[in-house]
Amino acid sequence: MIRFVEIPLGLGSACACVRCAAQTEREFFSAEVIRVAVGDVIDAWSGGPGPNVLFTGPEPFSHPELPGIVASAAAAGIERIGLRTDAGALSVPGNSEGVLAAGVRHLQVVCLAGTAEAHDALASRPGLFDAAESGLASFLAAAQASHAHVAVTGIVPACSHNLPELPTAVAALTRTGALAVEIAASPGIADTPGFADWVSAAIDTGLVNGVWVSVTGIEPSKTPRSQLHAVTPFSLSVDAS
Repeated sequence: MIRFVEIPLGLGSACACVRCAAQTEREFFSAEVIRVAVGDVIDAWSGGPGPNVLFTGPEPFSHPELPGIVASAAAAGIERIGLRTDAGALSVPGNSEGVLAAGVRHLQVVCLAGTAEAHDALASRPGLFDAAESGLASFLAAAQASHAHVAVTGIVPACSHNLPELPTAVAALTRTGALAVEIAASPGIADTPGFADWVSAAIDTGLVNGVWVSVTGIEPSKTPRSQLHAVTPFSLSVDAS
């Protein structure tokens, strides 16, 4: 299991259901604040492959200092650098090549649903689904051309508004090259009627496509199908600094 430490680039999220709560104003941290957090991760790393970081928070490609942040982390000794992203910006020519050149090798793609209509409506971002699919294809093609070893995984925030979309979201992520998918359950959602059935269907969808699906945010004993599906191949922890 490869462990990543989450470092937020600011306040907010890359992609969230707009029906759950009003959108909060996005705020980015400065490159210096993030550089200090990266240094703390390196100083506290206790062993195993790494150190590794996953930059989370608001959409990373909107951060005006993203290239410098990634390059600084790589120069400081971070072995694996990941971004949690909606992936839409990767469809812009040059972005995939640029992020690879800076040192990013892991993308965790946020997906709310498995169709453009549903995903874009939940995110209130027309065109995002198609842009993300195009962007991921561009990223993987750029990685192949540059002989870079990369990993794409998916994360599906599960809420009361997208439960029936979980299986199709997993299917969409597998089509775009995701190696594993995390279903991140929102607080209390496990008690919603149908939760276990839709999550089980999502797990089945992943397994028949050769992709591991894990469930976070609930007690392992409440995980549908098996407690093994509470185990993710990429373990995440939040920087305590």
